[in-house]
Amino acid sequence: MLKDYYNEITNVLMATFDSNFIFLTIVITTALSIVYFIVISYTITQLDTRYFLHKENPGDDAIKKAKLTSQASIKTLFVNFAKIIVGICLVVCGLVMLVLPGQGLITMLIGLSLIPFPGKHKFEKNILARKSVRYSLNWIRRKANKTPFIFD
Repeated sequence: MLKDYYNEITNVLMATFDSNFIFLTIVITTALSIVYFIVISYTITQLDTRYFLHKENPGDDAIKKAKLTSQASIKTLFVNFAKIIVGICLVVCGLVMLVLPGQGLITMLIGLSLIPFPGKHKFEKNILARKSVRYSLNWIRRKANKTPFIFD
């Protein structure tokens, strides 16, 4: 039954698209997956081991806001906007990778860590509660000879 389903999908794709287009699509998605894995691995290895520890100090925000000048606040605003855009892109890519090959949960976790929203800490904690996510993050760090993350 499953074999018939895949044969039917293959026939529809071959009738709809040229074989060169399908080959090019496979090559591009494979190359992008490899580049993506390299970028995500590099990002994970550059994070601090205490990155996922959430200790909030409400006084820090007031001190940071008081020190900002108008030019620095524009730069900060631009950086925050860029972080949100990159975070949203990573969350969308992570959702796609839940069905396609890739590290979907880890990608979503990194994307969510860049986006400020209510309940962010609780949601990140829920994702980090999965042993598979913790193992994958620390496996990448072990391969790069970095110390493992410390979790709450």
